[in-house]
Amino acid sequence: MSQLPAITREQLAPENQAIWDRVMKGRSGGAGPYGTLMHAPEMAECYSALEGYFRDRGMLAKPDKEIIILAVARELGARFPWSRHEIRARQVGVRSEALETLRANGAVNTLTTHEKIVIETARSLVRERRLSDELFARAQAELGIGPLVEAVGLVGHYNFISMVARTFDLDVPPGTVTF
Repeated sequence: MSQLPAITREQLAPENQAIWDRVMKGRSGGAGPYGTLMHAPEMAECYSALEGYFRDRGMLAKPDKEIIILAVARELGARFPWSRHEIRARQVGVRSEALETLRANGAVNTLTTHEKIVIETARSLVRERRLSDELFARAQAELGIGPLVEAVGLVGHYNFISMVARTFDLDVPPGTVTF
């Protein structure tokens, strides 16, 4: 159960109701991290804009985005983001083998070279807050410099989202299997 009381659109001042409308457009209407972040509406809107960039634009391939998000959520024990993004990962074609490796926080040696590099990059950024010279070179060669920069940003963003989910004990939908 969340540590914060639920907030509704009607509880907000009119100018913040407009923010609610923009932030919640295309979201689950108040559940999850953005329902929590709406206790600070202007900040929620800023993070929502960044998340919109990652979701709808950017250079990273959609499967790579979802693998990175799931790797971060798993590393940080954030079940809510995992529950939402496992669904999206399947929709964009992330292989079951990669999903199960992430779920188990397992070794990546049976995955494709590309999957390995994406997962190793995300894990290293969470665990070490950096990439070794060797991993940096491999990630840059595999992804390209722009997508690598974007991957670092996505790891940072989902570090924040995972922190919100963990700090405020966001529930996963009933019956959801995470890790």
